[in-house]
Amino acid sequence: MNFKLEYENRIKTIDKYISDYLNCAYADSHPILRDAMRYSVLNGGKRLRSILCMEICSSFGGKPDVAIKFASAIELIHAYSLVHDDLPAMDNDDMRRGQPSCHAKYGEAIGILCGDALLNSAYELMSSACSDQDTISALKVIANCAGACGMINGQILDIEISEKKEVSDSLFIEMIEQKTMALIRASVISGALIAGCTKEELEDMEKFAYSLGIAFQIRDDFEDMTEDMADKGDSPNFINYLGEDEARILMDKHARDSLEILKQYNCEFLILMHNFLFGY
Repeated sequence: MNFKLEYENRIKTIDKYISDYLNCAYADSHPILRDAMRYSVLNGGKRLRSILCMEICSSFGGKPDVAIKFASAIELIHAYSLVHDDLPAMDNDDMRRGQPSCHAKYGEAIGILCGDALLNSAYELMSSACSDQDTISALKVIANCAGACGMINGQILDIEISEKKEVSDSLFIEMIEQKTMALIRASVISGALIAGCTKEELEDMEKFAYSLGIAFQIRDDFEDMTEDMADKGDSPNFINYLGEDEARILMDKHARDSLEILKQYNCEFLILMHNFLFGY
């Protein structure tokens, strides 16, 4: 298997689905709003979360036409979170992936409304795919991970941590689990639920999602540090919290733990993607 080609093909498939969905579902929406939504979600993301959802579902024999709706919805939720994170009241970032952030390009009001629209569009898309208890359960998991007990609560903890001089281990990990790992868990578990996984398989996928989430977040922290050396000491992340050496050790442990779980199942592409991400 040519991993890079397969990875690019999966990104193209997901991006095309999202593009077609936004064009069709919101043809009557205000053109500025529609443009802002497309600009914010179709901007060169890694599509890690959507690929996780689709590949986990595929590995356990699920239906790809259902999985891609949930996978695309997760990308819409991720995009909404980034649009709102960039706002002046939050992280106040004018750039996102080498381009002006949504509010910098369209104005703060449109940025807020664009995020609102992306979040609502995700639930519209998922609800259109709900036909049995498994898909309803998948929607509930995603909603929980993205909501007041997940990603939103994690953002509040992030704000609190940024204002404190000393942070407890438990508070830091809680913030990471909720803010940055929640959608990875949502992606993995929703894919497994859609495929009708057994209780034992779901337990393995919970462990996989947790270890992958920790490892990927640390990898992201190192990537962010390389891209923005001037800001490396300010944000609450694993490198600033543990130091570079300890962060690398923790990343390697969780990367290896997640890989061992993948090897137990029919996850050839995910194993290749995992090795690509962590240099194995």
